[in-house]
Amino acid sequence: MNKWNRIIVHHSAGGFGTGPFIDALHKSRRWSGIGYHYVILNGIVSLEDFRKSRCFDFLDGSIDTGRPLNGDEWVDRNEIGAHALGFNADSIGVCLIHREGPFTVKQIISLFWVLRGLSVKFQIPPENIIGHCEIDPKKPVCPGLDMNAVRAIARSYYEQAKSPA
Repeated sequence: MNKWNRIIVHHSAGGFGTGPFIDALHKSRRWSGIGYHYVILNGIVSLEDFRKSRCFDFLDGSIDTGRPLNGDEWVDRNEIGAHALGFNADSIGVCLIHREGPFTVKQIISLFWVLRGLSVKFQIPPENIIGHCEIDPKKPVCPGLDMNAVRAIARSYYEQAKSPA
């Protein structure tokens, strides 16, 4: 068993969705289930909502769980994601629902709460928070964030969370 060593941030490349939606999509591809561990919603949950530009504000920034994490530092077989070929065995996948344009403010806030919680709980240094584009040249815009800026902010949260109150 490996330890959790990194967090890989993705975007869905679709303007709508939820954890259960992605789970069904991945199962339709004959995967065992959703490939990500966490999905951060943008408030647009269906194709119809997307077409009508309808957003459920109360869902914007909410976090769906995907593949289970049992809470210890060791990776069990059923916890291994399917989100970054060659990197799944020791990485946690976080996906933001997103197609184009900026992420919502609530999504970014939720992303940093997830990154802070995971990095502190599993002792993953901010340098090991990476964008999918940084490990897969076929995904040059995934997640569509400046990962150096993400790591800099995550570093301040990480250090703050580790320091005594």
